[in-house]
Amino acid sequence: MKTAQQVIDQMETNVIINTKNKYNECNSFLLKDLPYITKQEAQKAYKLLVNKFAKKNVWSNLRNKWVTKKQSGSGFYFRQPRRCWICLSGNPSSLSKGWRRLIHDVSHMVHNFLKPNLREHCYQQAELELSMIKFAYDQKWFEGTLKPKIKVISLEEKKDLKIRHLESLVKKWETKNKTTLTYLKKYKVKLKRLKR
Repeated sequence: MKTAQQVIDQMETNVIINTKNKYNECNSFLLKDLPYITKQEAQKAYKLLVNKFAKKNVWSNLRNKWVTKKQSGSGFYFRQPRRCWICLSGNPSSLSKGWRRLIHDVSHMVHNFLKPNLREHCYQQAELELSMIKFAYDQKWFEGTLKPKIKVISLEEKKDLKIRHLESLVKKWETKNKTTLTYLKKYKVKLKRLKR
């Protein structure tokens, strides 16, 4: 018969093996040759992953019911992605930069929000990372769907845009000038009345 310590050791070994298997599944699910990722793509991907996965139900004493809590959208990375997420040269498939690093980092951030009491690199975090990878595949991010759309504008269209912009600026400043003259006239009249 096994002792309690042997049973606990066996359970810990099984957890470690299951976690390693889940991480292997994550790594094998991603492409071997991932595409490069720009700053705009990284920022969009971060926002989409956080909005999709960083939600949990919490009890609200104020409302006396369960409510959905989202991870704050005002964090630093909403404005500026990490440098290691951007990969414009070198090996974009390594864990140190690019898509793989972005998904791994965001899965840790979301996991810390959802389950702050669990340790890093646990089975649940690996499961979350795998679901993020599948989401990225479903959305076709690795095929360039997050890349900004490039508009090709002819020289005539550029010239027309500049002309419209300058005309709107002239109109704006003429309006400001009229307002200024009106207020000057008004204040001069008030000043004249007070000097009598």
